[in-house]
Amino acid sequence: MGKNPGFIAPPWPHLRGDSVSAVSIIERIEKEAGRTYGQHYEIYHYHAMRELQQIQANLSADDADTFMKVAASRGFHLNAEALAASSMAFHKLMHDIWSKRK
Repeated sequence: MGKNPGFIAPPWPHLRGDSVSAVSIIERIEKEAGRTYGQHYEIYHYHAMRELQQIQANLSADDADTFMKVAASRGFHLNAEALAASSMAFHKLMHDIWSKRK
């Protein structure tokens, strides 16, 4: 798809040839995760990573590559190792929080 650098086909139903800035999608996810889960970085990061991963999984190979590069430039590395680390940090924090409530 011939488009501007940093743009991808929207990950939702769209007209052929449409494009959207990968940065704008990531910023929306960051803002939503911050508003909803901003009290603890580990929770914010885990939910943002999951949302980014879901979007990336629905993109074409070229768009997924662009999306991953833009996400990495914003500190979100969408590889298995980073996703596992985010998940571990999230689950450890949740365990600690629930342990303190008992």
